[in-house]
Amino acid sequence: MDFEVVIIGAGVAGSSLALALAKEGMDICLIDKGTPEIKGDIYKGRTAALNLASLDILEGLGVRKDIQNYLTPFKDIYVWDSEGTSSLQFSSDEIGQPKLGDVVTNNAILSGILSLLPNHKNLRFLSRDSLKTLDPQEESIKVCTEGGENISCKLVVGADGGLSSVRELSSIKIRTWSYEQKALIANLKAEKSHKNTAYQVFTKNGPIALLPMKKDNEEYLSLVWSADTDYAENLLALDESSFLNELERKTESVLGKLSLDGKISSYPLHQLHAKDYYAKRSVLIGDAAHSIHPLAGQGLNLGLGDVEALANRILRNRRHGEDIGSEKMLIEYSKARKSINLRMMGFMEVFKNGFGSTNPWVRLGRNMAFGVAQKAPGLRKKFIKEAAGII
Repeated sequence: MDFEVVIIGAGVAGSSLALALAKEGMDICLIDKGTPEIKGDIYKGRTAALNLASLDILEGLGVRKDIQNYLTPFKDIYVWDSEGTSSLQFSSDEIGQPKLGDVVTNNAILSGILSLLPNHKNLRFLSRDSLKTLDPQEESIKVCTEGGENISCKLVVGADGGLSSVRELSSIKIRTWSYEQKALIANLKAEKSHKNTAYQVFTKNGPIALLPMKKDNEEYLSLVWSADTDYAENLLALDESSFLNELERKTESVLGKLSLDGKISSYPLHQLHAKDYYAKRSVLIGDAAHSIHPLAGQGLNLGLGDVEALANRILRNRRHGEDIGSEKMLIEYSKARKSINLRMMGFMEVFKNGFGSTNPWVRLGRNMAFGVAQKAPGLRKKFIKEAAGII
């Protein structure tokens, strides 16, 4: 069985790449241990704050119109420190944009992408199957699956997450560390309107994000509470009323009384970065290549950036009759994306550590720096454009 590209992992990044390449007539095989469907409530689960660049990518894939009803625009971002006087507020008006992006669940995005895949007969989806072995050759790479499929292709793409089998079988090394935190996620209803504002408060136990969302024109919030592990376990052991009281206290009741809409779920937080994004005829995208702290919701934006960068290079080489799995192309992709991803990861570390520190000297410097940032239009615009993905 021969394909041009085999993609392992049918999450948002892998499915997006499969769709982007299939739309251009390429023979694609998408392999995932799951099934091509979304189970459960599409409004539940992990949430992404898509920037304007990511929205343009989804527009180009033809997905945006199918998920439009699930998108909630955010115009403003308000960030503050519960242990001091530091605060920042940014608005889309400052850069002449109607919004900074849209908040949406990963399930909604994936549902929209998966619904379009059957339209392309040149795309085969192998569900309930997984990668067993890789055997790179000079002009192709052999793929063997646990289900017994033997496939030959020009390039294998690892979009199979933090425990990537493509990365492991390609002997790509990683650097990883734990934040010693858990992310608690839930849907909330609030007494006050969120007014399409994303709220982020830094506490001594970790940052809390309240992201604006809507369902059938009814407002609600997506909670992402990144808490130190022991504290997170204590929070999860609380009854609903006690949990909400603690959340209101930590967020200084910025949106009034809160109520839960469904259950609280959690997952451990760590950061990961692959030392290389490629090996011989294999390449990594999304969480297989990098993972980032969720405090700014940038993980999915970085993954979609990977998809666009790799798809553009594959399609360019194909148009010119060049090898779509060449080392030259993979090096070009890796260099381009590593610089962008590392810059964002570094910025998030500085932001997290600077805002999260209880050291009085760090707090003093932070307060002074934020005072300057609030009064420096050029610096503010640069930061806002970076967050919106338009530079």
